[in-house]
Amino acid sequence: MNTTQRRYEIYEKLKKDKTVQVNELAKVYAVSLMTIRRDLDMLENQGLATKSYGGATLNESISTEPAFEIKEGISQSDKKEIAIFASTLIHDKDSIYLDCGTTCLELFKRIHHKKITIFTNFWKILQYVDRNTKAKIIMAPGTYNPITQAALSESTIQFFQNYYIDKAFISVLGIDLDYGVSIPSMSDALVKKAILASSNKKICMADHTKFNKKYMSKIANIDDFDMIITDDKLESDIHAKNIIKGAVTDKEVSA
Repeated sequence: MNTTQRRYEIYEKLKKDKTVQVNELAKVYAVSLMTIRRDLDMLENQGLATKSYGGATLNESISTEPAFEIKEGISQSDKKEIAIFASTLIHDKDSIYLDCGTTCLELFKRIHHKKITIFTNFWKILQYVDRNTKAKIIMAPGTYNPITQAALSESTIQFFQNYYIDKAFISVLGIDLDYGVSIPSMSDALVKKAILASSNKKICMADHTKFNKKYMSKIANIDDFDMIITDDKLESDIHAKNIIKGAVTDKEVSA
C-alpha cells in the first residue's frame, strides 16, 4: 500500500471513529510509529485532525477541505463512472470548463484527445497532457492554492468574466436538496460562481458521498444546474429532476 492510500484510509477511519491511536495504526499497516506520526502531521497541517498524546482526533469543521491527495483516494470507481458519463456530453468544437477536483481530472483523461477548448484553473491537469492531446487548453491566472492545486483569486474571477463557455463541469464537496451545493472555501466558491455566470450549460459532478452535506460557502441552488451527475450508489430517496446517475461504461463510450 502506498502513502496516499494509507493516509486516505486513516482519514476515513478518523471520520468514522473520531479518534485514532498511533500504536494501533502502526500494527494495522505494518509501518513504524514515526511513519504514522508523519501521516497524522499531514492531516493536522491541513486542519483535518488534532494530534494528541498517542493519537489524533477529528476536526469536524465545515470550513476545512482535504488536500487533493486525500480526495484522490475517495470513491475512485464512482468518480470514473461519473467521468465516463460526462465525457459523452462533450463533442468536438465544444468549449468547456473543467473545475479543480479529482472527478474533473478523471474527465480530462477521457476527453483531452478531442478537438475542444478547455478552460481551467486546475494546474494538475497539465501533468496529464501528452502527445495525443488535441484539446486547446487555456489556463486561468491567479494565486495558487496548494489544497485544491488550482488558481483561486480575484484575477481568476476577472479572467472568466471575459469568456463565454459552452459547458461548465463543476466539482463540489456538499449537496443538500434544500441548501444547495457548497464547498468549504469562499475563494473557490467565488471562482465557481463566476464560471457559472459565464457558462451556457451548467453541470455538477458529485459522487454519492457528497450528498446530504453542507459547507460554509454556498455556490448555487440545486436547480441552478442543468444536470447533476452522480453514481449508482446514491440513495433512492434522494432525487430531483436534474440528478442523473451515470451508468455508462468505457466500452459503451468507445462503441
